[in-house]
Amino acid sequence: MLERVRRRVWGLSGRLIASYILVTLAAVILVEALVFDLQVSTQVNGSRLQARVDATARSYARQLARRYPHGIPQGTLLGETGKHARTGKLVIPAIAGPIRGDQAITAVVAIAADGTVMASSAPSRYPRGQAARAELPDQAAEYIKPPHVIKGGGVPTRYGNVIFWMAGPEGRAGMYVYVQAPWSPGFISPFRAWGELQRLGSAGPLVWTPYYALLFAIVPVGVLFGLLSSWRLVRRIRRLERATLAVADGDYTVTLPASGRDEVGRLEANFTTMSRQLDSALAAERQRATGDARAGERARIAREVHDAISQHLFGLRMIAAGMRRADPGNEQARAIERISEEALRDMQALLIELRPAGLDGTGLAPALHEMCAACHHRLGIAVDAEVDDVDVPAPVEHALLRIAQEAFANAVRHGHARHIAVSMGREDGHVQLAVRDTGTGFDPGASRAGAGLTNIGERVAELGGTMDIDSAPGRGTALTVRVPVP
Repeated sequence: MLERVRRRVWGLSGRLIASYILVTLAAVILVEALVFDLQVSTQVNGSRLQARVDATARSYARQLARRYPHGIPQGTLLGETGKHARTGKLVIPAIAGPIRGDQAITAVVAIAADGTVMASSAPSRYPRGQAARAELPDQAAEYIKPPHVIKGGGVPTRYGNVIFWMAGPEGRAGMYVYVQAPWSPGFISPFRAWGELQRLGSAGPLVWTPYYALLFAIVPVGVLFGLLSSWRLVRRIRRLERATLAVADGDYTVTLPASGRDEVGRLEANFTTMSRQLDSALAAERQRATGDARAGERARIAREVHDAISQHLFGLRMIAAGMRRADPGNEQARAIERISEEALRDMQALLIELRPAGLDGTGLAPALHEMCAACHHRLGIAVDAEVDDVDVPAPVEHALLRIAQEAFANAVRHGHARHIAVSMGREDGHVQLAVRDTGTGFDPGASRAGAGLTNIGERVAELGGTMDIDSAPGRGTALTVRVPVP
């Protein structure tokens, strides 16, 4: 049980689930970091800029109230001449020229108690005597009335987002001071945002609770997604594993259905092809081994017959010949000599059948020539051979050679032939093999076919060919075989 659990945990399914969880966690953490930055950057950047705007507005309100207790003279340009706007320590430049209509600027505006502009750092946008409500954000204009509240914040305007502060009323003239600076949330790192939130006292548990909850929820979601996405793949691989174990145990008949067009599906199809090829190769190897064993056993029997029985028959014939020469009228000695010669002849024919010529990669025609030479030298039979070198498949070569050997054995053992003619050629998509002898012959219609002719007929039928026998008592036998070849 523990081994099964361990295999599942450390197996493909477990690793896929772990990879899905890690990838999902990484993606969620990245998204959470971006969301966190978008959420807190507004608060952090706005808080810092708001503090500078507040301090600047209060400073201008105090200075203007001390310098102009009875009101700001006409033509006064607020701000710092020759300076550019900066937000690090808020610097408000004096802009005497025109301003682009869609440009949000850093500006300070002094507003009378009745809501009209007394002076500003940008007269082209906030001209003297104009109602402040026409240019200031609605939120700022609302503060120019009792009760006099000091208020500020970040608001959108037609010139873009700004952060403002409305300070006042200050001095005897009851002057309000409005300061604004362009504001964009921008991007800050999550670590800096976290530090700023802690400094501002806004990093409570509620900020992080949704992020923690989402991270913890990812684990079961990743497990479920990993199981659903890897279940079919793991099942196919386990089936392939079982098939490989079966092949390793010697079962080459295992086949796998191709369950897809992906890499695993192609692997299943290739595995089935491989197992079939292995099964065919093993069957061919078994057949070769059986044939080699049979040929080896026949060769062993042929050696035993040649070394023992043939020698005894030869010795018996020599003794009978000696007895006949010593007593020419001894009919028994003559009969023994004749029977010994016939037995020795049949034995030589049997040896040719037991130890036939082989193909040995040389081709059918050389093997037939070798068989003809063996019959001539061993049995003293005249053999005429007209054999063309034909190119046929290996199974056809093997069958035709065995048919020729069977025909030779029949001619020698049963027909007592002293002359044999062999011919082979190719015509009209067929190979024709003919073996003719001058033996005793037989009546094909009257006699039962022996084992030799039966074997020849079976081989020809397997090749899809035809066999013709022309024979009669006293005029020999002609065997003709036609086999189709590509």
